[in-house]
Amino acid sequence: MNEKIIAFIKNEITTEPLLEIDSEDNLLENGIVDSMGMMRLILFLEKQFKKRVPTEDMTLENFKTVEKIALYFSA
Repeated sequence: MNEKIIAFIKNEITTEPLLEIDSEDNLLENGIVDSMGMMRLILFLEKQFKKRVPTEDMTLENFKTVEKIALYFSA
C-alpha cells in the first residue's frame, strides 16, 4: 500500500517526480504535498480502497505520513 501512495504522490502531486519519499516523511511539513494535493490524494485513496474518509478523520494524525495513511486505510 505504501508504494501505491508514494507512486501517486510522485506521479500526480509533486512537481519533483524524482524526489525520494520515505513512508515516515512528514508530507505537509516537508512540502511534499500541499493542502490541495492532500485533497487529491484523499480522493484517489477513497476510490482506490473504496473507503470514504469522513471530514472529522481528515487530520494530521491520520494523514501526516504515508505510513499513517496506510494504517488509516488498512483499519
